[in-house]
Amino acid sequence: MGRISVIKGLENSNQAHNNTARHIEEIFGNHKSDLNEIIDLSQKVKKGIQVIDPFLQQNTSIVCPGCNKVCCIDQHSYYSCEDLIYIYSLGLEVQECESIDVTAPCRFLSSEGCRLERAVRPSGCNWYFCDSLYDSMEKSPGSAYYDFNDSLQELTDLWMELVNEFCCKFKKLTGNEMRIEDLMSSSKRRIT
Repeated sequence: MGRISVIKGLENSNQAHNNTARHIEEIFGNHKSDLNEIIDLSQKVKKGIQVIDPFLQQNTSIVCPGCNKVCCIDQHSYYSCEDLIYIYSLGLEVQECESIDVTAPCRFLSSEGCRLERAVRPSGCNWYFCDSLYDSMEKSPGSAYYDFNDSLQELTDLWMELVNEFCCKFKKLTGNEMRIEDLMSSSKRRIT
């Protein structure tokens, strides 16, 4: 496949994804009262993320400053459609971004770490744990790692319930099918 074909394929994919993102935004804008269960699930996800944040902060503050490879790169600072369901259900706004420098450090990365509250970071950022971070977490005293792992599993279950519930509501409200596969691509949208 030639370079032009690859670029055209990416443009078509981004356009399809942006259309899906606009539909998600419109659904929340026009049918908020029909989406109370999804909003409640998102609030639970947010609280769950806030519960595990101190454990993650403690470990990233140990591991990340001494790391030679920056994991937090701009390529991962965009929201997936799943993230957008979560973000829009919380009533937050996002904006489109045009440029991606896939190798540059994330725009939200500062000398003190991420400037975004963990509860509104893209899921690709929140759920990426390098080997060094895993090692640090597993060495945590007492049951801290096991408690974190249990909480993370609960969050995963809530996240999947949130996405599945949205797909069902989307079909009821629009008559169109939204497949999980449609939600897996990344978005060129950022929180504002």
